[in-house]
Amino acid sequence: MQRALLVLLVAASYLLFAGAPSWTTAPLLGLAVLAAAVAPRRTLNFPPEWRALDLALVAIVAAILLQTVPLPPALVTTLSPEAGRVRAALTFATLETTGWAALSIDPGATRHSAATVTLGILTFWVARALFGAGGNTRSFCRMLAVLGAVVAIAAVVQKAIAPRLLLFVMTPEARSASPFGAFTNRNHFAAWLLLVTAPVFGYLIARLRTHPTYRARHWREALRRFLGSGIVLTAVSVLTTVLVMLATLSRSAVAGLGAAALCGWWLGRPRMGMERTSLPTILAGVGVVLVATMAFVDIDGWAVRLQQTWSREPLAFSRVTIWRESLPMVRDFWLTGTGAGTFSDAMSQYQQTQMWVGSMGRWAHFNNAHSTYIQVASEGGLLLAVPALTALGLFAMLGYRAVRSDKGEMFWMRLGAAAGLVGLAVQGVWEVPLTMPANAVLCGVVAGLLVFRRDSSQPAGTADGPRPARLSAS
Repeated sequence: MQRALLVLLVAASYLLFAGAPSWTTAPLLGLAVLAAAVAPRRTLNFPPEWRALDLALVAIVAAILLQTVPLPPALVTTLSPEAGRVRAALTFATLETTGWAALSIDPGATRHSAATVTLGILTFWVARALFGAGGNTRSFCRMLAVLGAVVAIAAVVQKAIAPRLLLFVMTPEARSASPFGAFTNRNHFAAWLLLVTAPVFGYLIARLRTHPTYRARHWREALRRFLGSGIVLTAVSVLTTVLVMLATLSRSAVAGLGAAALCGWWLGRPRMGMERTSLPTILAGVGVVLVATMAFVDIDGWAVRLQQTWSREPLAFSRVTIWRESLPMVRDFWLTGTGAGTFSDAMSQYQQTQMWVGSMGRWAHFNNAHSTYIQVASEGGLLLAVPALTALGLFAMLGYRAVRSDKGEMFWMRLGAAAGLVGLAVQGVWEVPLTMPANAVLCGVVAGLLVFRRDSSQPAGTADGPRPARLSAS
């Protein structure tokens, strides 16, 4: 039951327009709570090894909610001296106010951000418990592979037939939006595909390792066994998601994909050195990917975008410009931030670059920092950055230990999860993908796949990974 609810949560978070409309928050949170409630003792079990991480995650939500609590004016002025000025400019009010006020310049937007963060954390706890119960990881990865392939193909069809619509049915509010699938931002969709591709690729390796193809003595025999198995469908899913990711022309996603590959190579070196590999098979796989890339990816479009990336001509919409103009906001709100989810409003008082966009019929506005790290610093200050960095450090340590200690075939799925999260972290240098609930949910799932611990109370053969008979055959 919990596995079905988790799959439904991942699918619903995408199908509900990636969670962008505010009305989708309640049903997604309700679904996450239901997934936790069906196995509360298992889901809300916090062993000592995870306790520090879980407390840091709770502290993140508490810090965001604290920004929405009304405080005395003197205390708000002390903690956030510029909040009154920015709030007054946004509401056309006077600075002289005697009423209590929140640290956030828009408490409603901050509460919505708190809901998105809570959604991601709940999903992480559910996934960690589900995978630890045994017998769920492989089947979940198969479902994720099917979902990823279907979504990727549907997104390409939608882009060709109705390029201005979300999921064929809804027009984005922003006229400058370039929808891709359920996302108004192609970079955010590319992040979703990256989070799907990495663990599914790890699952593909695990299946190949336990399939007779791995022990074939001749490449022809290996190819015949491979084509006659269900593994080929998983391979097609991985290839499809990668190609569609490249088709989004997201440079940040390509950087994330490269970082994921490097992470996978680095963490997998000890295991690769202990086991036999087939160089011809690897080279053939690389050749197929390259041929497919040349056949289906818009190379000219990539050339133009890469030229824009390396051009020295000043661009009004360059990320460096946005980062530079965000720094005064970070400096003014260094302690408590402007409030989670308020970057767009606050930036209206700090943006200096002006450019008229004819297609939009208005002046351009920097509605996000185009960097997760700068946005966290500006919206949360030290109040949010300290627990966030603490949680990130603790999670990285637990993830590294989980990968190093796993000696079974689950190692490859953990490796894929770790690579995907590293890729997401690298993409976060240029984008803010986790502001989308669909990405927050999928990130929670992949994080749970990385650090889960098998339940020792499960009988032999029920946990994921090869059964004893299969181990003896390898």
